[in-house]
Amino acid sequence: MADQDVADGGQPPPRPAPSRRAGRTKTARPRRVDESMTLLREVMERPLDPGYATAAERRAAGARPRGGLVTVVIAVVCGLVLTWSVVVLRAPKPDAVAARALLVEQIEGRTKANDAAKGRIERYRTEVRRAQDRALNDSGDAAAAAAAARLGIMSGDVAVTGPGLRVELADAPGSADGIGADGDPRADSSSSDGRVFDRDLQTIVNGLWAAGAEAVSINDQRLTSLSAIRSAGEAILVDYRPLVPPYVIKAIGDPTRMQTEFAGSTAGAYLQSLQDNFGVKADLKVEDALTVRASGTLALRNATPRPSPTPADPATPSALPSAATQRSSSPEATP
Repeated sequence: MADQDVADGGQPPPRPAPSRRAGRTKTARPRRVDESMTLLREVMERPLDPGYATAAERRAAGARPRGGLVTVVIAVVCGLVLTWSVVVLRAPKPDAVAARALLVEQIEGRTKANDAAKGRIERYRTEVRRAQDRALNDSGDAAAAAAAARLGIMSGDVAVTGPGLRVELADAPGSADGIGADGDPRADSSSSDGRVFDRDLQTIVNGLWAAGAEAVSINDQRLTSLSAIRSAGEAILVDYRPLVPPYVIKAIGDPTRMQTEFAGSTAGAYLQSLQDNFGVKADLKVEDALTVRASGTLALRNATPRPSPTPADPATPSALPSAATQRSSSPEATP
């Protein structure tokens, strides 16, 4: 039928055009299951970066690596620049060195002048005590002289000697900065745990007072009711005078009683904790003869002597002479 139509001069009937869907179905490739995991496939199939792979191939072929000389030159230049910068920054400035030397000289000079003035004050205080002692002895009042001697010892105005305990504290060797753990006696420490702090001396001194000490000093600085143990930076001050380690605490009193009561107190446990947990060096000894110097900073600013009672006032009890006006002239007294 179709041949007949062509032969008759007619045109063949048009063929139906294939649908788009049918064409796409014939040319499309099958979809991979892991098509959405391209990055993971790259890592698994080619774990080595192409650049590293190319360099490895060149090394295997015997080719010299590129940029080696440039890398060495850059490293040398960076090292020289860094060294020069450190040397320049660490080099002391001439003006700063001169200012520091002048400041050190002034401090040393004023320290010597202060020590000389303190020595003169001690000599004057000794002369005053001797004059007071002569005045009391000339008056014939033995009770007043004895009371003045006791008050001088209790107030720290006179040097004393007698048996007692000697406690020496020193920083732990190789101590490092750190903060104490919770529950230790120095949990709020912001400095080295192996160092001796002002609160350590405060605790130990208070424990010695409670154990029956009659006179206490730290590095020959007499402690009185007006004394204060404080810190300024890393230095420990007693009556505003800096102390240098090791710290030697002298406490005059009954050695047996003091040692027993101190060991059983919280201060004794605190001292043992400093030794065991922080490595602080502590040495407690019983001494047969200790000497505690007089206080060089005893000065009353608000306390004034109470007026002596008159014989016409029977309600006022008789009182001993005031410590502010009567002092013992003896340079050393035994409690």
